[in-house]
Amino acid sequence: MTALSDEELVAKYQEHGGPPRGTPFADELFQRHYSRVALWCYRVAGDRDAATDLAQEVFTKAWSHLGHFRADSKFSTWLYMIARNHCFNALRSRERQAEEGVDSDVLDSLGVQAAGFDSALERSQLTGVAREMMAKELTPVEAQVMMLHFGEDMPLAAISRLLKMENASGAKAYVVSAKRKLKVAVDRWTARMQRSPQDGRSSHE
Repeated sequence: MTALSDEELVAKYQEHGGPPRGTPFADELFQRHYSRVALWCYRVAGDRDAATDLAQEVFTKAWSHLGHFRADSKFSTWLYMIARNHCFNALRSRERQAEEGVDSDVLDSLGVQAAGFDSALERSQLTGVAREMMAKELTPVEAQVMMLHFGEDMPLAAISRLLKMENASGAKAYVVSAKRKLKVAVDRWTARMQRSPQDGRSSHE
């Protein structure tokens, strides 16, 4: 049993059929991956009891879909994607009222909408411009925090735990710094866009 790969164990389960819980194939997969899944859940949740519950829920969800697993990717990749999505979704529902917010006049759902942008560009253009700003203006850590917080809707406290931040303010400090940088970039970009039509008219006169 231990000589088989994860994917071979899944194939054996699929041949065996029936509910996976309690089968030797599923038990072996559980033993191989539970510790790492539980550690991931702990890093996200920051609480051992919550992490234990989340890890159990992850495996329950994985077992319910195990019959549909296809070897397009490694089993571990498939399992950890389930863990990631489940943990993030659980945190969203539990911490929807989290007090760490950001100013809506600077960034919106994906961290790409800033004050004054809608009147100047279509949303598709806006997204590209703002992504370029994030790549150019922010440090890698700032960009990662912004994408986790706005793109994944992940609470700041959870990001601080996940990225093992030891500074007093955690991820919130990076959001504040990123907001400040992006606000300057937005103001600079808006001023340039406002000047462009006048410059264009002048060049034709």
